[in-house]
Amino acid sequence: MPLFGSSFHALRDRSELDIVFGGIARPRANHFAISHTLGGRTDRLNGLVIRTGHGLGGLVMASARAATVRDYLSDGHITHTYDAAVAAERMRTVSAFPVIVKGDVRGVIYGATRDAATLTPEASAAMKRVADGFGYDLAVEEALAQRAEVADTAERMRAGERSAPDREWEDVRVAFAELRELAQDVEDAGIRARLDAILERMTHPRSSSGARLSAREVDVLALVAMGCGNSEVGTRLNLGAETVKSYLRTASRKLGAANRVEAVRLARAAGQLP
Repeated sequence: MPLFGSSFHALRDRSELDIVFGGIARPRANHFAISHTLGGRTDRLNGLVIRTGHGLGGLVMASARAATVRDYLSDGHITHTYDAAVAAERMRTVSAFPVIVKGDVRGVIYGATRDAATLTPEASAAMKRVADGFGYDLAVEEALAQRAEVADTAERMRAGERSAPDREWEDVRVAFAELRELAQDVEDAGIRARLDAILERMTHPRSSSGARLSAREVDVLALVAMGCGNSEVGTRLNLGAETVKSYLRTASRKLGAANRVEAVRLARAAGQLP
């Protein structure tokens, strides 16, 4: 992942850890490879494949919970599949945190010292933040990839100038609403630009001179199009009930719609909703 380097440097700089390392697994995989190491003295960790149930990382993968051993090579609660690499790095105290995406362990972040030091609460908290951050970034990346596929489908449907089966169009519309909802929590400028590009591909405004809805009005109508009531729209977008009604009123006025159903229809006709 692109953030491995900067996150690992920050983690090592702000804690007593001598070495930090880790790797990411594919969805529902039973193994992963160590892909990034900072502070290593050898290359024994690079590319090392960690399997579920083996070693400290494998224990963390199996339990989906963080774990720490005070003296790795003599600990009786883990298998010693990877002792050669651990011994080569002279690691003693090792802590490992799972990277979790939607309940699935997708990798492990490790931190270790070369003496039998006790990991401080601050270091543990920092490791957890890094692991949780990787989980969030990975979830966003995978959501982007999935929605990009849906956007491609929508473009192919339009290019072919044919009516898509209702189920396929419904998938596109649900993806559009979910993607707009996801975009609210994305602060990274690069990821946000990719989100905006995918959303642009999923809609094609018919005319630059027509009424243009605001981003929030589109957010609201996209959820209304999925069958959400005002209360659910407000919950999902973190808006008050009166604010939701206000956005619906202004969107309907711009579109010349008499009600919410007609507003969705006209927004689709104008290419502002898929």
